[in-house]
Amino acid sequence: MSQKKQHKGISLLGQWLLDYVARHNVTLTELSRRAGLSQGTLRSLIYYPDRLPTLETCLHLSQATGQPATMFLQMSGAATALDFEQINLERANLLRIYDQLSPPSQHLLIEIAGAIQRTGQDWAIQSLGQKNAPEVTSDALGGPQ
Repeated sequence: MSQKKQHKGISLLGQWLLDYVARHNVTLTELSRRAGLSQGTLRSLIYYPDRLPTLETCLHLSQATGQPATMFLQMSGAATALDFEQINLERANLLRIYDQLSPPSQHLLIEIAGAIQRTGQDWAIQSLGQKNAPEVTSDALGGPQ
């Protein structure tokens, strides 16, 4: 009968991380590398049980371990009312980019996304790198011609 060593003062997520590396015979450093996270990120989740991981950290852990991101959010207590089925790394990256833009650039990004949505076409994807992409006019952005 195998007995799991339970560390005192460690969060549920921290304990899961320790169990995962032991079970898969990898180090925290290796798991951090696979997840694209700094070594300190995982160590802080273990040694500082009150720290909550970011959504991006949960998404990276999900990709590295094959476990659902919702599991990491729920274990950490960071779960919110978000629709977890709709969470993905591209969405998190888009939100991070949006947050780093100036307010006028944020508004422009929203207008561009709206124009793409209104066209009802995937021309942006299909024409990526091609010269025949339709021109996005101020009309498509909802502005004056």
